Amino acid sequence: MNYTHDLIVIGAGAGGLGCAGFGSAIGLNVALIDKTAKAFGGDCLNYGCIPSKALLHVASLFAGGKQAGAFGLETRGKADFKKVIAWIHAQQNIIRAHETPEHFQEEYGTETIVGTAELTGPREVTVNGRRLTARKVVLATGSIPRKLNLPGIDQVKQWDNESVFWELEELPEQLLVVGGGPISCELAQAFVRLGSQVTLLVRGDALLTNDPPVMGKILAEKLREEGVDIHFNTEIESFTDRTTAVLKRGAAAGAKEGGVRPGDASPPPAQLTFSHLLVAIGRDVRTAGLGLEAAGVRVEKGKIVTDAYYRTTNKYIFAIGDAFGAEQFSHGAELHNTQLWNNLLSPLKKKHNLDKFTWVTFTDPEIASFGMTPRQLADKGIDFTTVDLPLKDDDRAIAADYRNGHLIVYLSRGWLGGGKVLGGCLAAPAAGEMIQELHFLQFRGLKYSALTNKIYAYPVGSRIIQKGARQGASDLLTGDGIVPKVLRRVFRLFNR
Repeated sequence: MNYTHDLIVIGAGAGGLGCAGFGSAIGLNVALIDKTAKAFGGDCLNYGCIPSKALLHVASLFAGGKQAGAFGLETRGKADFKKVIAWIHAQQNIIRAHETPEHFQEEYGTETIVGTAELTGPREVTVNGRRLTARKVVLATGSIPRKLNLPGIDQVKQWDNESVFWELEELPEQLLVVGGGPISCELAQAFVRLGSQVTLLVRGDALLTNDPPVMGKILAEKLREEGVDIHFNTEIESFTDRTTAVLKRGAAAGAKEGGVRPGDASPPPAQLTFSHLLVAIGRDVRTAGLGLEAAGVRVEKGKIVTDAYYRTTNKYIFAIGDAFGAEQFSHGAELHNTQLWNNLLSPLKKKHNLDKFTWVTFTDPEIASFGMTPRQLADKGIDFTTVDLPLKDDDRAIAADYRNGHLIVYLSRGWLGGGKVLGGCLAAPAAGEMIQELHFLQFRGLKYSALTNKIYAYPVGSRIIQKGARQGASDLLTGDGIVPKVLRRVFRLFNR
């Protein structure tokens, strides 16, 4: 069969750009399609990673000014949100210059097409009235923010991480945030620092439930300290008008380490008033309007059906990034691409696997996790031990005022294979940078003790990473065990 292309990629976000870029780099005839020129760059550039981190950066400047008040600096006022958004858009445009259809086509030789793509056959895509065919088709079509569907919601404007960066023109006076994940935590902290009154409603009893419970507790305390009013075990029952939410009563149950503290067990208020409602309760895979049925691609429970090799129910069509329906991170799409291209080019196939994955919530403090969680380790039957290290006595944490930080590392057990890094989590400023050394050890299958004799500049924050490793060495070298006895004899033998 004669094809118009070797590969067609639908969606020019993190997944699609990486997929099409690699295919073009090795000389394949690739078509990359997205509905608008602005859509090139995807959610990460337009609505997620970049604008949210830029917003957090501006908010950190406000937080620093407020904290400096204890040392004599006088600050007052709120953010000029129009100026904040203008600055965010300026930073996006710097990056966007390298992610336009024109630049991508010139840089990689990819045929970039702006238009709405629809699958019209097993290997066929129609866009702008043009029929394209290919050996393989990759869906990198992303996801959309989930909405609240409650009585009275039609009266309320639901803001989300997409609309807030392109439609919001004023700083909310009373921001009601719904959700307990990374997006809700990041935006709640950003807006309270900029000057909004922020209330955070969390359906469960903890923040960041994919991380160790102590991390959610640390972040909850920090958000409360900065003025965020958090209600755990709380849901909205209905809306009476565009600024009033009725809450379910009696939802706040007992106190748990993950975020609910003594005093939270009382019921939430009967209702809350707000000026803006920000909903961050997850994202749904985009399936509408893609022509999936015509191509034999099945959808179940709102997701594209795929196997562990990124194949859909049509063996010629694959799904990566958010369209894969698993972890929704830009670097998740990078992982998918790495494994997909291995599978397209090699008889030795790679299955989707998150054993060596990493993720970061970019709040203050950052919460950075990597590798396997205790649940994953238990499911795999892996015996492990835990290094649990609060940062309250760390010199840099004391000097820089983040003694509430915490390090957790999971290590393998066993005489020969023991001590290998399996996963962990860190709460600290720049934790996402600090864990990379630990993640590298896990990625290469190395022991935590590899850091024992490394010399770190004092007092860099990363020394805390080594402290956990040295604790193990210290336990081995001290006391009345066999190792110190042997070392004493050796010393006396060679130093008479």
